[in-house]
Amino acid sequence: MTVRRVLAFCGVGFGAIMALVYGAVHYPDYGPAEQAGTPPETWASSAQALQLLPATSSARTLGYGPAPGFVEPVAMPDPSTVGTEAMGGARLLVVDFQHDARDPEAGLYTRYVIEAVTGAGLAAISRLQINLDPRYQSIVIHEAAIIRDGERESREGRIAAEFLRQEPALNYGIITGMEVAVLRIEDVRQGDILDLSFSVTGTNPLLAPHQTESFPLATLTDIEQLSIRTSWPRGASHSIVGASEDSLRIENRFGRTIYSFGPRRIEAVEMEEGAPVDYPQIPTLTISSWPDWASVAAWGRPFYRLPAEPDAEIAALAARFREAHGDPARQLTAALEFVQDEIRYQAVLLGDGTYVPASTSDTLRTRTGDCKAKTLLLLALLDALDIEAYPVLAHTSSGRSVDRYPPSPQLFDHVFVQARLGGNTFWLEPAMTRQRGTLFNRVQPDYGLVLVLDGVATGLTDTTPEQPPLASTVYLERFELLQQELTDPLIWSLEITHRGLAADEWRSLIQQTGLSQIEQAYTNFYASYRRSAELVMPLHVDDDEEANRLTLSASWRVAPLIGPADATGRREIRLRPHSLGDMLASTNLERRTPVVTAYPYHRRHVIEGGIDDPDGTFWNLQDSSTQLTNDAFEFSHGMTYENGLMTVSYDQMALVPSVMLDQSMVDDHRSMRRYLGDYVLVLNLPALDALEAEAAGAKP
Repeated sequence: MTVRRVLAFCGVGFGAIMALVYGAVHYPDYGPAEQAGTPPETWASSAQALQLLPATSSARTLGYGPAPGFVEPVAMPDPSTVGTEAMGGARLLVVDFQHDARDPEAGLYTRYVIEAVTGAGLAAISRLQINLDPRYQSIVIHEAAIIRDGERESREGRIAAEFLRQEPALNYGIITGMEVAVLRIEDVRQGDILDLSFSVTGTNPLLAPHQTESFPLATLTDIEQLSIRTSWPRGASHSIVGASEDSLRIENRFGRTIYSFGPRRIEAVEMEEGAPVDYPQIPTLTISSWPDWASVAAWGRPFYRLPAEPDAEIAALAARFREAHGDPARQLTAALEFVQDEIRYQAVLLGDGTYVPASTSDTLRTRTGDCKAKTLLLLALLDALDIEAYPVLAHTSSGRSVDRYPPSPQLFDHVFVQARLGGNTFWLEPAMTRQRGTLFNRVQPDYGLVLVLDGVATGLTDTTPEQPPLASTVYLERFELLQQELTDPLIWSLEITHRGLAADEWRSLIQQTGLSQIEQAYTNFYASYRRSAELVMPLHVDDDEEANRLTLSASWRVAPLIGPADATGRREIRLRPHSLGDMLASTNLERRTPVVTAYPYHRRHVIEGGIDDPDGTFWNLQDSSTQLTNDAFEFSHGMTYENGLMTVSYDQMALVPSVMLDQSMVDDHRSMRRYLGDYVLVLNLPALDALEAEAAGAKP
């Protein structure tokens, strides 16, 4: 959750398919969620600040005015007695948030008091960033002063502001229109203390009259004094995530409820890598005036209201699907694939585009749309096909924790479709591309808890399937040594079979990247792994769309497998399951947060080689098998030899999305990592010498 952050119903990056080519990292970058209202980027850096464009209105200026009437003064601590450590050369003395839900246009009042302890900390007090949505928000500076040698000097009128567009998701086809005001304050010196208070005013009219606000109860740096005071009408609900309820004071007074926190000293939160994104690491207070989930659903339904009769273009498309497919299930699938593949994903969240979908006529005309537009179009097509369907609000990454917060539309960042046909319920994702399979074996999205806008649901619905979605990959490598000299180059064949979600992802990846680039990536890899690689059978794709199974195959001529002899005459072959990796994002048992696993993927790597005569004369081969099982994952490894064919196999399957680590998981993970190293075959030199001697004796 964020302060003053308006979430659009289209997940950032949702249209981008995860690239699973060799060497791809298994886990996304689970960084801290954006916390608007936290200290400036000098001590809580934001990736959004890295992609800036000129603002839509270069003439925009800062406003100055008094603090809202609800603001109560907060005393600044004596800097000489402060024990907070400096970070980046700056020390955060005061962070004060104040707010009154009864005066929404006054916005959120924020005060920072920052000390530049060293020269490196000057940026913290001379250049600050404030995020805003220019459609309905503006910035009012209440006070700006520098305290130098105990004297207070006003900087009002000595602040330059540049308004820049920040579009962090531009590469994903998402344009938000959000801006950042970069404030540059004149004449600041080492040892100065900046005392700055301002308000970001205005609220999104689409959410009126209700409000939702979130306040961080800690940040990524120490705070000498953090205080929060926010007033709400009676009936508002709240939640504290990551902190004790005892830290919050609640006072009912004259028909309103006042929530307050601090002033108190706050230690920095140390973010743990590998934590699930739905496990908040920054403690947060969230308050909402939305009475219940039914009110949120009632707010969202009108955005997806359909006309009594479909327009001509919708009716023509529905007629086309009926004519091509007699079965309603296949008609539904055809409509879904049309929206997925024929409508390019693009989100322009300007004006009312944050929550209001584009019309079906505009979407069909431009052949572009975000998740809202794609959802509305699919709903219209299914309605014309007499198939019952409803929009569904979801959060693409944090859906499993939605119920930890009070009801609010701002908990969701995405919308998709629920369809009901023949007594079955289907969750359909129109924002995906190149998804295949029948209606009954197609991978359905798992967003955890969602809100179905069917006019009946008054609470959240769990989309988590009873069984993990099919997402399997089998990586098969083959070579043959028997019909050639051991020191000659040989043919190395590759076959990769993806099923379910993995097939959907690879199908989209091939479309976006192109088969030739993927082929070149594999050729480059084998040139390194096997010392040389000459493509002899180009990369071929066999796509069984009905079964949602996609197979890639190719062959290369590679350098001899057998390495040169060492000082003892030992010669060997080294093989490894290079497509596999970690099952846990961290193995640190000291951590306080759960660990992400490679869920829902099931990966298998098999290496087959015609490597010896049936009696196994030349290589030291012994059948073996190992299995590791715990609550997080399963792993198995084995080697079998029969009639000259050696098979080395590895199997990995994650069982849950995330876990709290225990010793058995860590031990198993370390053991698995050892098995994923090189598999070494040693040449049986005495047997080879005997054979060569026998061959020499047989010569005339």
